[in-house]
Amino acid sequence: MAKHPHPDYLAYLVRLWHEGEGVWRSTVENPHTGERHAFADVEKLLAFLRQQMAVPAVEDEWFDEE
Repeated sequence: MAKHPHPDYLAYLVRLWHEGEGVWRSTVENPHTGERHAFADVEKLLAFLRQQMAVPAVEDEWFDEE
């Protein structure tokens, strides 16, 4: 994976589409480099984004409740 020139700012175009019963596919594209990644399920997409942000996975937390 490419190193980000500005690690405090990340931009991605995320595409999601439904393929049958409970199956979601996705792609993530870096608009600055054109680099694209495809994912067979949402969990892999989220793992990729966490890795890019260097954030460990958190069980069942979708948002911060403050």
